[in-house]
Amino acid sequence: MKTLTPSPSLPVLILAATLGAFVATSPMAGLVTPPFNVYDSNADGVISLEEFQAQGGLVKSFHDSDMNRDLSLSEEELANASASTDRIMSTQYVDDAWITAKVKTMLLKNDIVKGLSVNVETRKGLVQLSGWVDHASQIDQAERIARSVDGVKSVRNDLLLDKRSRS
Repeated sequence: MKTLTPSPSLPVLILAATLGAFVATSPMAGLVTPPFNVYDSNADGVISLEEFQAQGGLVKSFHDSDMNRDLSLSEEELANASASTDRIMSTQYVDDAWITAKVKTMLLKNDIVKGLSVNVETRKGLVQLSGWVDHASQIDQAERIARSVDGVKSVRNDLLLDKRSRS
């Protein structure tokens, strides 16, 4: 006799699909470090902090990779610093995608909000809610749900009441 294993719940599937789609289309996908001479804008053979930042590098990555502490990066140090910047930035994108997916899942599971018409976007822990709802109570409930998710720093609630509905 065959035994059936339970399939994942809808919220889990939504969460997985959202994370997968976000990571696949993330600006971090397929990053390649530009050649050394692109960073070395003054052609002095080393990369300064200003040159590194001009190419999107992070201060922390620069200092962590400056092994000889001469406040400049060699080609090897640049490779390490670029990899460090990529790791830090991709972690932020994944964190934001996780928060978005978690908020959306909780909104979908909530009987009051019924999150299908609520758009959720997250950037650096700031969650923005937008869209239309039928009742004024749904606006407050959606914000409470978003604020309850770990990692949410603040919520911008741009939900609007659909005037065709009765509040």
